[in-house]
Amino acid sequence: MITQILTGRLRFLPLIFTVWLAFPHAGSASENGKEPNSVETSYVVIGAFAYQNNAIRFTAYAREKSLDANYALNPNRNLYYVYVFSSPNVTAAIEEVHRVRAMEGFDDAWVYQGSLGESTMSTPTVKTYKEEDIEQVDEEYEAETETEELDDEVYQDDEPVSEEVEPVLEEDEPEIVEAVADSGIDKKEGYYYLYFNAINKKTLKEVNGNIKILDLERIKEIGQGKTHEIVELRDPNNGTRRIKLISDIFGFREVQHELDLDDPVNDTTQAYTSVVGDSIIVDFELQRFKKGDVIVMYNVYFFIDAAIMKPESVYELNSFLDMLQENENLKVMIHGHTNGNSHGKIIHLNPDDKNFFNINANHQETVGSAKKLSLFRAETIKEWMLQQGISEDRIEVKGWGGKRMLYDKFDPQAHKNVRVEVEILAD
Repeated sequence: MITQILTGRLRFLPLIFTVWLAFPHAGSASENGKEPNSVETSYVVIGAFAYQNNAIRFTAYAREKSLDANYALNPNRNLYYVYVFSSPNVTAAIEEVHRVRAMEGFDDAWVYQGSLGESTMSTPTVKTYKEEDIEQVDEEYEAETETEELDDEVYQDDEPVSEEVEPVLEEDEPEIVEAVADSGIDKKEGYYYLYFNAINKKTLKEVNGNIKILDLERIKEIGQGKTHEIVELRDPNNGTRRIKLISDIFGFREVQHELDLDDPVNDTTQAYTSVVGDSIIVDFELQRFKKGDVIVMYNVYFFIDAAIMKPESVYELNSFLDMLQENENLKVMIHGHTNGNSHGKIIHLNPDDKNFFNINANHQETVGSAKKLSLFRAETIKEWMLQQGISEDRIEVKGWGGKRMLYDKFDPQAHKNVRVEVEILAD
């Protein structure tokens, strides 16, 4: 069955195996005199993962950093939570989360209050590691070294507990693995089932985004699929069943993988492909852009003649924000571009009423050049980032108008001239 994907062979660095053995297996829960699965238990969680193997890798990484990490399934979310502390005392958990957040790489830790473990007829169990698990991994796989990042403080059965800091939950987190966990999905004849496992190579956290699917024989795109979901792909019937997969995730360098759907795991592909049940698992280890790189924000949209963004821009803005939050040394310049150099009306932000995503009567209006419009647009994105807590000295802006168009203004692709680019100035 497709659901076997959640219990596939383990994948993480042999480098961390020896460190793993040096730690106790579930000390924090028992030491506090409370079973880990008790509804009253408060957990300090450092990561949430759609794919079990990613939780395993991140747990190992945390143990390498001297944290007593284990993982368990949150049955309400169908996500594997990696936690480093548990106690019936929520105050103790809040104190611990602040200590953990001060450690490099764990600044998004939060407190979850509720039950963890597999949903079964018997008492749920929290997963811990045994030596034989690690030996199995070592024999099966050698590889190079997210979670769904949550910015909450305390959650009880996925509802916020009122303690010190008002919790915030990412909008798309609850639905991240519904397709994977749905036992009603059955393989249909003439289809292939893919699972795109994208992780940030530096943080080992899962990354959400799209993967383009290309027919290698006809050299054309035949579909797209979201990461961390089961993707149903119709047989391309191209003679060879060879396809190319290309990551299309803002803030990360593009990764390309070629695949033979009938022979997915071979000498060429075994480094990034495995098969679990009916599903072909394809790993994408993603790296951030570096100094000198330029990234195009094609999915940030503005209203016509305005420096006000459309609501659907939020997704890519959040990806940009993640990139800036992940590396505090990162400095960028936002470049605004237009299609042509016409003068005209410009609607832009009111400094006293920053409505970034809907035009209203409070916005200001002026007349100016295309260069001025493009500058206003770059400043809008900068202002949004400042509202999210990014320091102003990390972002510069520049407006180009139509001086650097990619296509002639009458070309069918001319809409791509209207864009925002992010240049990495320092990393």
